[in-house]
Amino acid sequence: MTLDHIVPLDGFRALAILIVFVAHCGLERLIPGGFGVTIFFFLSGYLITTLLRSEYAQTGRIDIKAFYIRRSVRILPSLYITLLLILGISQWLPAEHPAEFWGVFSQLVFLTNYPWITGYAQGVTGPPLWSLAVEEHFYLIFPVVFSAILAALSPRKAAGLCLGACIAVLGIRLATVATISDIGQVYYWTHTRIDSILFGCCLALWQNPVLDKGAWRPRLVHVLFALAILLGCFAIRDELFRQTVRYTLQGGALFVIFSYAIQDRGWVSIALSTRPLRVIALYSYTLYLIHVPVIAGVHALFPTLGLLGIIGISGALSMLYAAGMYALVEQPAANWRRRLRSSSRTAALAI
Repeated sequence: MTLDHIVPLDGFRALAILIVFVAHCGLERLIPGGFGVTIFFFLSGYLITTLLRSEYAQTGRIDIKAFYIRRSVRILPSLYITLLLILGISQWLPAEHPAEFWGVFSQLVFLTNYPWITGYAQGVTGPPLWSLAVEEHFYLIFPVVFSAILAALSPRKAAGLCLGACIAVLGIRLATVATISDIGQVYYWTHTRIDSILFGCCLALWQNPVLDKGAWRPRLVHVLFALAILLGCFAIRDELFRQTVRYTLQGGALFVIFSYAIQDRGWVSIALSTRPLRVIALYSYTLYLIHVPVIAGVHALFPTLGLLGIIGISGALSMLYAAGMYALVEQPAANWRRRLRSSSRTAALAI
């Protein structure tokens, strides 16, 4: 298991996209689709911070430029190709709200979770890009903060600062819901959701299962308690709770669950590393981009199709598109990113 490929994370990545996909197919009242996004957030924070820690330990510095290049090559090609494809198809279909320039622009530059900036202009219908915007805002800021402040601190102090930031974001959420009428907007904004990523950073900085010898290993009772917290978050429907404390409780619970799963060598590890989940994880980014437009298209073409039919056809079409994108775009880009990371580390060690 390498830092670039921590096997249990494949399972979490696959479960996250499956939760989101099934919810969007019409089961959102039973399946907590938003929790799938929260899993994505936590995973991103953990993985990126783990890689940054490793790079700093090996080279004594963080190559910010190389980081931004790698993230751009990872994110932008699939995103722009998918948006262009959907935009092209939409020109041949009747649309109640056709795409507008500033709406598409906001999607291209990751502003969709702050739609007022571009005057609420209509973008390409379909891809749920608000969550991608939150992650990209994190990627833009966090490596600089890590390089300038966190890298020089002990892991405990660095994690403490991230935890303090999580508490500050909770305070921002509480203050925000007290001053706005549509508190559901808290779900989308970077400054009110970024703590879901920062909780993953906390695990990467303190008691990291793959970097820290003797890292804390949760016992089964801890995992059961964490699962009980998650179930409670799903069961409580009060909107004030859901848009404030829920994300904090979920972040703490995921800290325990991720730590346990990454260190497990039993049935949990086996379940998270099965081939179907690994394949879905491999395609997860493009699946996230394409599944909503595909579901909408299946609904339009087969209006009387049942739920299982929608899930089956939409899933097959989304996987087919994602497999093609992986072979033609993502895999070549990944190979290039690995070469870039290797060359940047070699150059830094030679200084």
